[in-house]
Amino acid sequence: MTTSAKLASVVLLSSLAFASGSAPVWAENAGYRVAPQQGITLTVGSKRAISYYTTNADKACNLTLLLADAYSDAEKTAASEPVRVNLTVREGTSARVDSLEGSLAFACAPAATAMTIQPMQHVAYSAVRK
Repeated sequence: MTTSAKLASVVLLSSLAFASGSAPVWAENAGYRVAPQQGITLTVGSKRAISYYTTNADKACNLTLLLADAYSDAEKTAASEPVRVNLTVREGTSARVDSLEGSLAFACAPAATAMTIQPMQHVAYSAVRK
């Protein structure tokens, strides 16, 4: 095996090793998977969301979501009051919370062992006339 072939195989293998964990967590299609009582902070347009869930005897996800304006050092007060949303999402089902600038979809795994959160952007659609 030539030196250039060895070098190429080392580069290829090392790039594959790093590629598996290199996807950014803020990618558009990325979903987040959380365990019970594990908090997560998300951005929904200009809003900030903090969420966690607990389980109950019915194996449902009891979701708590706090939605507020982003904090700014320039403005010491928020433009609006924060909102708290409490939802029960049954195992194997999902729920969606919409804001003016985006949505969050919450899916409860079987036996409420995990919850998947999918941020979604609102995009206007205009049909092209022929």
